[in-house]
Amino acid sequence: MIRRRSAALGGLAWMATASARAQTMWKPDKPIRVVVPYGPGGSADQVIRIYGERLTAVLGQQVIIENKPGASGGVGAAIVANAPADGYTLLLSPTAVMAITPTVRQVNYDINAFAPVARLSTPLLLVCLTNEMGVKDWKGFVALAKANPGKYWYGSSGLGTITHLTGEVLTRAAGIRMQHAPYKTIVDAVGDVMSGRIHMVFDPSFMPQAKAGKVLGALAVTKERLSELPNTPTATEMGLDITGFRDRSWFGLFAPKATPRAVIERLSDELGKLAAEADLQNKLMLVSQAAVHQPHDVFGKQVADDRLYFANLIKELDLKLE
Repeated sequence: MIRRRSAALGGLAWMATASARAQTMWKPDKPIRVVVPYGPGGSADQVIRIYGERLTAVLGQQVIIENKPGASGGVGAAIVANAPADGYTLLLSPTAVMAITPTVRQVNYDINAFAPVARLSTPLLLVCLTNEMGVKDWKGFVALAKANPGKYWYGSSGLGTITHLTGEVLTRAAGIRMQHAPYKTIVDAVGDVMSGRIHMVFDPSFMPQAKAGKVLGALAVTKERLSELPNTPTATEMGLDITGFRDRSWFGLFAPKATPRAVIERLSDELGKLAAEADLQNKLMLVSQAAVHQPHDVFGKQVADDRLYFANLIKELDLKLE
């Protein structure tokens, strides 16, 4: 099972160089704005609010969270891309905004207008089914879906998002065909999956509903079983080979491209320290996130590699994201 003690993978990578930079450390002198390109209450919002509370304390300046949903994350991304490169306007981005959508269709922001700051977390993706179908587990749902191809719907947080691609990868691996219902934000899908208007969702923010029995936590898209739902099997246990896809879901912080290196390094260092804190790890686990720190240089390579991977995957799946 996934344990809190292993959540901060890579969380101490900052230590070797942090002391050498102490003399040139950036010290903010006004509030820092972090733009979340989705609505309040979703996974992106939860992650940055947990980090933001602690970052406010260590930087000595208020970290203000602003939700700017729209255009599959494009509205918020464009705001930060066009902001002054001074460290006071940042973007909290999921994989989709920086590594998926821009590789396959035109967006209203330039992915080269950003500088990676740090990776913050990895979502512990959970496949949830509506109780209205009456199925008891993943195998039961697959049997029902195979008997009724195209009848059932899965919801996502928008075209080209990681939840959309999770749906495509999983349903094809399982040999079933479903319809896709993209939402402006995954929070909007909560009522629909509980009432049976849609039948499946993929998002860590549904963990409370799954634990309460309001939806069926049918499958964990993780390496190991989730400690919060120990009876829920992993995709691998169910014979679904999605290893290459599974490890590419993340939330990270970005700044405008020309942001001074001293600013990027200070933020990256502090976020690394926070990711190693047991209390922060515990808070992230409560919203089905593992604290995973990658410093700015390592994270930049991860983003570049993921862009290539998802461009090839979408071509292979023949998805139309317009």
